[in-house]
Amino acid sequence: MPTGTLIAPTRPSTFDPIEDATRRQFITGVGAAALAAAFLAACGSDDDPAEEDAATGEAGWPVTIGHAFGETTIEAEPKRVVTVGFTDHDILLALGVVPVGLRDWYGDYPMGVWPWAQDALGDAAPTKLTGELDFEGIAALKPDLILGLYVGLTEDEYTTLAGIAPTVAQSGDHPSYGTPWQEMTRTAAQAVGRTAEADRLIAAVDDQIARVREEHPEFEGLELVYAGMAEGEQYYVETASSTRVAILTSLGFVVPEEINALATDSFYVPISPEQIKLLDRDVIFWELGAAEGMRPVIEANPLYQSLDAAHEGRAVFVDDPVTAGALAHADVLSIPFFLDTIVPRLVAAIDGDPATPSD
Repeated sequence: MPTGTLIAPTRPSTFDPIEDATRRQFITGVGAAALAAAFLAACGSDDDPAEEDAATGEAGWPVTIGHAFGETTIEAEPKRVVTVGFTDHDILLALGVVPVGLRDWYGDYPMGVWPWAQDALGDAAPTKLTGELDFEGIAALKPDLILGLYVGLTEDEYTTLAGIAPTVAQSGDHPSYGTPWQEMTRTAAQAVGRTAEADRLIAAVDDQIARVREEHPEFEGLELVYAGMAEGEQYYVETASSTRVAILTSLGFVVPEEINALATDSFYVPISPEQIKLLDRDVIFWELGAAEGMRPVIEANPLYQSLDAAHEGRAVFVDDPVTAGALAHADVLSIPFFLDTIVPRLVAAIDGDPATPSD
């Protein structure tokens, strides 16, 4: 996800979330803990047989999982899991598994865990792995499973990790950082023997998305362009293959084909200020969570001011870092948090009244 001063590369595999994250400062969202608790409670109860089966590793062992570098066989239920994908720990926490080590992405949160997942973390204190892959630090945690799902591991990195413990890398069927949240949830669940729990979690999020779509038929078929800005007036757009955009299209919005056609093997594409006319759609969704102070720059741009969407109030500026972070994570715990925050703003943007605030 391009942010800060980073210029979006042409290939997702060259994107460095750690370098990018050094420019971010995050705040804690109001009521986040309560929201996460409510979501987790809705996903199951103490006497749910499916949950009891999941907790005992109902998948059976051994389990073999395919990924970008082949297949990995997990011989027995893992007890010490390390996550090297930037959002993988959220998935494990939702499944009721606390990793012994997790890879910190960005944001100044305890243990690298954001508001929507803090209730699931509880008092646990996994080791936070920061910066580049720390193979020695990972080995010191003595993992019996390493997960790298939301990441772009190279083959050499995978080989080194696999020498430490059985390692499940990112999917080979999608670009790096482009695997759908449902697939990552199911893959993680298969690896730790919690497939029944994964099905329930996915169903709960899908139900929330379906309710939003049913309650807001006005979203259906509207063209939405997801845009951002880095320093130096470098604009970018994201295509339908972005995991973030997929959350918005699941609500009924569509990405203009003109935007999708800009991409080759990347889910985001830089555009020049002169190309800003491409953004003039039913909704412009500005993700500025890490682009501090960029909104006034955008709104002062005469080319932007000339867009119908701009002067008709059909733009949503997401410059709250927590809301932007929830969409960036795009996982089974962060999606409900994001939807509760953003849906009213999307409604305001398309209500036909430019005076209605959408922020």
